[in-house]
Amino acid sequence: MTENNTCGTGGCGCSQESGVASDEKIVAVKNAEKEINIEFLYLDLNVCEMCKGTESNLEEALAEVSEVLKSTGVKVNLQKTHIETYEQALALDFISSPTIRINGRDAALEVKENYCSSCSDLSGTETFCRVWNFGGEEFSTVPKSLVIETILKEIYGGKTETAEISAERKAQSLENLKRFFAGINIQADSTKANRAAEQINPPVQIPQTENAASCGCS
Repeated sequence: MTENNTCGTGGCGCSQESGVASDEKIVAVKNAEKEINIEFLYLDLNVCEMCKGTESNLEEALAEVSEVLKSTGVKVNLQKTHIETYEQALALDFISSPTIRINGRDAALEVKENYCSSCSDLSGTETFCRVWNFGGEEFSTVPKSLVIETILKEIYGGKTETAEISAERKAQSLENLKRFFAGINIQADSTKANRAAEQINPPVQIPQTENAASCGCS
């Protein structure tokens, strides 16, 4: 009578530990070809505190989760895009600044915006930038925990929610972008006009007269 040995019982010479190691290798192989594509889209990284803070938090979140990603053979591709025109925003389906997309899905589950003094000063018109809701709280820059949680769900599975944006909300956000870019263009045209005027009529240099005291008289 032939005895059937089950791997892990010792009958075949294998151990349970080696079986676990093999399972880990299988998981790594399965994930070896997996990629996470992250897009960071923004209006300004020079003065906008919301955009600069979100960029910083995004990079810190990726640094913190990098070891986990490496161990499972997952490659992360980060692409940053400066949205410079309203037409570009429409072409990229960009609605609110800043935006983070993970494998094409918006990391935020809704579009909510607050007044941004930095971008308002930059454009010379009232401008609103994105705020982030996470864990029942509102943040002016993306929480690192939100980024890490969304990435891990994308890699290992789990309930991945997608943003649902009403037509009214989308129209409001696009109007906000339209105002911003219109203001930027006005500011740029004004700057060009001032420079052109200075070239045609350069400032008159008024010679300074010497002080009477400089002759040594009292």
